[in-house]
Amino acid sequence: MKIFFVDCFDAVRSLDKLTFPLASFDKKSLYPFTFIKSCLDLRVGILTLREKWQQLAITFDLEIAEGDGIEDGAIWVTKHVIPTVALIQTISNLQIGDVLSQDGTIIAFRYHKEGHLKLKKVEDDLYLLRGVEDLFLLTGTEIANDFKLLAKRTSIASVSSTNQLLGTDFYIADQVKMDCATLNSTCGPIYIDEGVTIMEGAHLRGPLYLGKGAVVKMGATIYGNVSVGRQSVVGGEVGNSIIGDFSAKGHHGYLGCSVIGDWCNLGAGTSNSNLKNNLKTVSIYDYKLGGLRDTGLLKCGIFMGDYTRTGINSSLNTGTVIGIASMLADTSFYAKFVPSFAWVFNGDTQVYNFDKFMAYLETLYRSKHEQLPERLKRELNQLNKKYN
Repeated sequence: MKIFFVDCFDAVRSLDKLTFPLASFDKKSLYPFTFIKSCLDLRVGILTLREKWQQLAITFDLEIAEGDGIEDGAIWVTKHVIPTVALIQTISNLQIGDVLSQDGTIIAFRYHKEGHLKLKKVEDDLYLLRGVEDLFLLTGTEIANDFKLLAKRTSIASVSSTNQLLGTDFYIADQVKMDCATLNSTCGPIYIDEGVTIMEGAHLRGPLYLGKGAVVKMGATIYGNVSVGRQSVVGGEVGNSIIGDFSAKGHHGYLGCSVIGDWCNLGAGTSNSNLKNNLKTVSIYDYKLGGLRDTGLLKCGIFMGDYTRTGINSSLNTGTVIGIASMLADTSFYAKFVPSFAWVFNGDTQVYNFDKFMAYLETLYRSKHEQLPERLKRELNQLNKKYN
C-alpha cells in the first residue's frame, strides 16, 4: 500500500466538483515550527510524525512514497495527523474515490482520476495537529504511545545504585551517565536515549523523553509531559513542554506549557508565564489568521521558532509567539508576538541584520561539530527576503 503525504487537499476539491464542506491542513497553522521543516518532522512524544509512520510501516507493509501520488489507488494522507494502528487499518480499507474525514477535516483520500468521490467519516478517535498548542498538549500521551512502540524491554540494569527509581516504566539506553538523581515513572514512562548525562540532584517525572546526548543540569526539576531533543541542555524547572534539538535551557528559570524550536538558547533566568492573573483563557498569535486566536486554554506558555535566543532574565508572557532567527535582549516583558528575524533591545524591535545572523549561525553549528546545510542557508535567505 502506497502512502503519499500532502499539505493540503485542494486537488481533491477540484475533482468531481466536491461540495463536501471540508477543510484541509494549512502548514501556516503550525508556524513558526513549519517555516523551514515539514509537519512530518515535528516531534510529538519520542518520535517525529515521520518516524511514527516509518515504525508502523514495518508492521503493516506500508510504502512511504515520494511524489504527487497521481495514480489510481494511491492513498493521500494529511501531514498533520498522528498515525495509529486504527488509522492505518481504516486507510487500508478505503476504496478508490473514498474521502476520509474527521470533524470537517480531510484525513485521507484514495485517488481516483475519474473523480467519483464518496465521503467517509473516521469512527476512531484521532489526534490532529490543528495549532501549535497541540504540540505540548499531546506530548505526554504520545510519549506513552511511542514508549510502547519502542521499548521492548525495561532497561535499568546499568543504573547506578546512587539513583532512586520509582515505578517500572523505564528505558535507559547505553552510555547514560547518571548519579544521585530521582526518576519517577508512576505517572508515565521515562525514556532516556543514548549518551544522555543527568547530573546530581536532578528530579525527573514521567512521561519524559530525553534525546540522544541531552544533558540535564544539577538540581533540575522536570515535572513530566516533557520531550527534550538531541544534544539539548535542560536546567531549572520544566513541565508540559517540548525542547527541540541542539537547544539550551541550561539555567534556572521556569518553562511550562511551551514549545521551543531547534538551536534555540534561553539565557540565564529566562522564565515564562503560563497562567493569566485573571484566570481567563489565553490567546496566541495565529499565522494562518494573521491575528490572535483564543486557545480556550487556561494554561498556555510560549512558542519559540528555530534559531531564536533570549538574553538573561528575559520574561515571557502567557501565549507569546516568537518567530525564527530572532534575538531578544530586553529584561522587561516582550510583546505577545515577535516576528522572525527580529532584533529586540531596549524596548525597540529592529530587523536582525541577515549577514550578522548567518555568521552567528555558522559559528553555532561549528560549536556543535555540525555542518550548516546549504539547503538551509537558501531557505533562510528566501524567508528573510519574504518577511523583510
